[in-house]
Amino acid sequence: MSLFEFLMVFVSIIVGLGVAEILTGVARQIRWRKSIVGYWVHSCGVALIFLALLQNWWELWELRNMPEWIFSGLVLMLIAPASLYLIAHLIFPEPIENSDFKDHYFGAMRSIWWLAILTVVASTLFRPLAFGSDLLTMDNAVSGFMLIGFLALATSRSSALHAVLVPFFLLLLLWDVIRWHPAISPG
Repeated sequence: MSLFEFLMVFVSIIVGLGVAEILTGVARQIRWRKSIVGYWVHSCGVALIFLALLQNWWELWELRNMPEWIFSGLVLMLIAPASLYLIAHLIFPEPIENSDFKDHYFGAMRSIWWLAILTVVASTLFRPLAFGSDLLTMDNAVSGFMLIGFLALATSRSSALHAVLVPFFLLLLLWDVIRWHPAISPG
């Protein structure tokens, strides 16, 4: 087992738990669909977190050839997937039966967007702090837009703002993956 494989086991467990939370929430939402009031912005948020979990795991492949890791690098690497797991756990109401997802969204989402800010900051600073990579890259420019937008989402209760920004960030994250990290290879 390589050093990278050893570290990725831990990350993969956290990401897998987050994906399981999202899939379980969607399954419960389908199960109780007759007793809930859905909200499309919440659904976009769920898709955003699901994609962010996948992107976080996918982009770590770039680190497979790092010859040495330090413990603080591991901690920095784990902040984003751990935050995404927490978001995945909090994004669905408890209990889900007889829930109004718009009420839940505007009740729980404030803390979720603060966790999203932590995720963006950790993801942006991880490589520069752990490995001395450049901070000012085009890939990190997307993170800058997300940071500002997540701050707006965390501090605003404007349903119009949320209705614009959440689907925009879902599309922006999808573009980020397609533009900067569309494929991985063994070498």
